[in-house]
Amino acid sequence: MLQPEHMSKIAILGLKKYREKIVTILQEMNTIQIEPLSKDAIPYMYTEKEGKVHKKISEQLLRIRGLINALPSTPNISKTQFNTIDDLFESLESIKIDNDIASIERKKEKLLTELKEIENNIKLLEEYSFFPDDLELLHLSSTLSFFGKVKSEKYQELKKKLESNNQDIILYSKSDSKMTRFVLVVLPHFPSNALASIVNLFNVHLEAVPKLKGNIPDALTNQRAKLQEINHGLQELDNKLSVISKEYYSLLKGLEEQLEIENKKLEVIDDLGVTADSFSLEGWIPTNRIPMTRNFFNEHTEGTLLFLIKTDEIPPTLQKNPKRSRVYESFVRFYSLPQGNEFDPTLIFAIAFPIFYGMMLGDFGYGLTILLVSLWVIRRIEKGKKNFTIAPKFFRNFGKTILLPSQMVKIAKAIIPGCIIAMILGFNYDLYFGFRLNELVFFPFLNSIGINAPTEGSLLLDPLSSDGLRKLLLVSGYIGLAMATLGLLLGLANSIRARNRKHAIGKAGWLLVGWGIVLIGLALIGKQSLDPMTNMAALVYFVILFAGIGLLFVGEGVRSLMELPSIISHILSFTRIIGILMASVILADVIDYVFLRVIDNGFVWAIIGVVILFVGHLSNTILGVFEPGIQASRLMYVEFFSKFYHGSGRMFKPFGIRRRYTKYQYQSPPTAT
Repeated sequence: MLQPEHMSKIAILGLKKYREKIVTILQEMNTIQIEPLSKDAIPYMYTEKEGKVHKKISEQLLRIRGLINALPSTPNISKTQFNTIDDLFESLESIKIDNDIASIERKKEKLLTELKEIENNIKLLEEYSFFPDDLELLHLSSTLSFFGKVKSEKYQELKKKLESNNQDIILYSKSDSKMTRFVLVVLPHFPSNALASIVNLFNVHLEAVPKLKGNIPDALTNQRAKLQEINHGLQELDNKLSVISKEYYSLLKGLEEQLEIENKKLEVIDDLGVTADSFSLEGWIPTNRIPMTRNFFNEHTEGTLLFLIKTDEIPPTLQKNPKRSRVYESFVRFYSLPQGNEFDPTLIFAIAFPIFYGMMLGDFGYGLTILLVSLWVIRRIEKGKKNFTIAPKFFRNFGKTILLPSQMVKIAKAIIPGCIIAMILGFNYDLYFGFRLNELVFFPFLNSIGINAPTEGSLLLDPLSSDGLRKLLLVSGYIGLAMATLGLLLGLANSIRARNRKHAIGKAGWLLVGWGIVLIGLALIGKQSLDPMTNMAALVYFVILFAGIGLLFVGEGVRSLMELPSIISHILSFTRIIGILMASVILADVIDYVFLRVIDNGFVWAIIGVVILFVGHLSNTILGVFEPGIQASRLMYVEFFSKFYHGSGRMFKPFGIRRRYTKYQYQSPPTAT
């Protein structure tokens, strides 16, 4: 287990003329979390706003983003560099493409509107190609004409309703099994309110007949020719934008990035404390980065000083864990981020969680299935293998409603070691989706290659046997004792480091009480004598127990004595590991039993048995994904963290950037925190 990165609070004092350069260095180093000035410094400083520059940068940022959005992207982007803000403004003034792009965009918008109208016309003409006459007849000044659709079973009733209301209508229609399409011509004397009522009554869909000439085949030919002409026009405009993009896109992306950088810098500069000739800022920095930061200041500025500030403040937290265990940092942060001055339990979580998960799953078949699904999730989401899919769309969409894709990947990576442990234990338990296969398949294979395999199915123990279950419960109890002991030792270390004598005594008391009760309990299980007069070991057990009770009374008072049973509940809580395992094993055994009983009763029952087998094990597998993970996390959070872990830390958020389209001014690439 490691502590978070050691942090120091610092103050930087420099000449005002180097203010922008220092902020740029800090931004590129991405190493200091800038904090408000302390109360002691505020009376001697004031803030100086760069309002006009800030406004100009914001306006130019909106302008450049608008130009970028109008242009097609260019894959090969060369990096640009702006050494000063004057260089940036000169480059911005050199961009003279605003009017050209605006003109092209207006033309595109006009053509796209026409394109949409023509596409709609073509769709309507194709649907109503049965109309025999010139479309111009439908546009008499004294009539209204519509293309309409209604369900076929309602058409005759609709027709009768229209004709019974007034004879001033003309209908042309064509029906199929589902829909009737018709051309409706309404003469002047047909009341408009009656038409509206009939349309609503029969749920009729009406569209105005487009103002076209000629019969429908001729009109279609004309519209398709216009469509081709518009597409050609759009292509020409896109080509013009592509030409502009090849010349300016890289520069525009660089300008956008630099404007964003300058915007963030000005936000910091506006909040700095300044005097007539100097400036000051305060913040947190990883202690090991202080020498390098000083060197950068000395190299690029004069008279810039970095001071360490003595403070009792709790620093922000920057977790540092081995690469393989970092995926479990999110599990610890879900409970609470560690404070910057306490132990980070991520490494212990990374070791214990997979063990607990694998012990609760404990079946080779379930472990292998969940392992393959986890690898699929990582391949599909993280590595972008979109064409590789095994899950139906319904399950994929359901999963997305529960977790974000990034969260799915983290969980998949976290449970993979547990799946491997489950497969190893499943082989030892002789469990393969509840079936026993070692004696039938694996042991004969091992014997055939010269490895002496045991004669019984389970290598170590059988969780379904009474002896095996007792041993597993005892193992889970030892795990609980180990975790409780480690948690209390860490709590004791925290109390000693914080020089909290009473808390330290209380933690020592809980440690002795826990061990005393466990030793007495094991003696009872082993049927040992607990008479202190005849059994020296029993005397030692009672001394440990009562010494712990005494320390509890001194450290935490009478109230702690009322909570004595809690230490046993915390230890015994780890027996839920075997409880979850047994629930899964028994459910799998029941599914297999039902399957084997029904498959010999004919073809129909065999199909039912296969369905029961598949659905049952699928459900048990889904439970195996979530239940062991939830319970393993709970054991860590409630039974382990509660003994030493405070949390409620604040994340270290350094002031910085990662350049993609512009070059670093002072270092390249930046040192990662």
